[in-house]
Amino acid sequence: MLSPSDRLKEINNLFLQKAFQVSFASVNEYLSNHFDVGSYSERSFSRDLNALKELLKQRYPSLEDEMGELIRYARSQYCFYYVRHDISAFPTFSEKELNQLASVIDLNQHLFTDGAGQGIVNKLRAITLENNLTNYHEINAWPSIQLIKEGERSGSDKIKPMLEAIASKACIEFSYQGLAHSSRLKYYQGIPLMIKEYNNGWYTGWYVLMQEVNPQERIVKTSINTLRLFALDRMDQLRRIDLKYTLRFSPDFYPPDYFKNMLGILRNNLVNPDIKSEKVQVRISATSWILEYLTQYPLHVSQKMEVINDNPSSMIITWNIEINVELESFLMRYANDLEVLYPENLRKQIKEKLEHALSMYQ
Repeated sequence: MLSPSDRLKEINNLFLQKAFQVSFASVNEYLSNHFDVGSYSERSFSRDLNALKELLKQRYPSLEDEMGELIRYARSQYCFYYVRHDISAFPTFSEKELNQLASVIDLNQHLFTDGAGQGIVNKLRAITLENNLTNYHEINAWPSIQLIKEGERSGSDKIKPMLEAIASKACIEFSYQGLAHSSRLKYYQGIPLMIKEYNNGWYTGWYVLMQEVNPQERIVKTSINTLRLFALDRMDQLRRIDLKYTLRFSPDFYPPDYFKNMLGILRNNLVNPDIKSEKVQVRISATSWILEYLTQYPLHVSQKMEVINDNPSSMIITWNIEINVELESFLMRYANDLEVLYPENLRKQIKEKLEHALSMYQ
């Protein structure tokens, strides 16, 4: 039996779902289907709305003074809605629950890579702090803390079947189409090995690292440079296939090493199977802001900084890194603050791109 307080929490959660249109009919159907509530009346619905209005008023008094009632009726859609998407009659998690989650993740950061565990801990504790701001019975017209907007990751609906395929070493077939206008729909077969989350502008999203297979070859020689990365949101018509394959790889094979020697996630290993790290060297003025930034936040773990010929006016920075599109984008983005010295072909490539960009302004 659903208690009145639990029912209010359920209705509050329905308000927070953008796709759900809150009305007596929709709420009645939801309660009936999910909790077997068979005697919910319009009068009860009206009482619940009033109770939620009162709870919202208690949590956000200044917002109600500014905007009036925080639950309104949309006549065009025949439904009720919260006046702002970031308000709730109840905290999504209690302070105790959020702190417990943060502590559990903090103690298990070995399960995460690239500092992701600490990032989640920081977000949970930031949410706890923001929830506590309601103790002051005030709310600004803007969020007190703005976290990276991750929302519903494209392709996140495929994570569960993909994880199951990884755990069972199953082969899958899927269609894939790149974002470029010229890209054609292609079909692939492969064995997924790991899922990678990446958050960096255009490349933000979920990716799956996979070993492609050939139906004619059941034993597959696998190495870091034979793997391929696919964006989950571009994968479609995903299904398991019954063919059994055996992956042969060395004892030190470790899929996360795919990302070890580069900036970002995009490798050229399929075009260049012999790809390897190269020495990349740049010169930066000692007075440039980016020098201090790179000192505190190295671009790559291989980064080294040194003064050449006792010249304190500039600094030489060296990385041992694969040259890819994301490294080139970084060098182009900060071309006003750094000069590529080595390798010569990369220096020439950056120079030509800068000259082309300049020609567009002639």
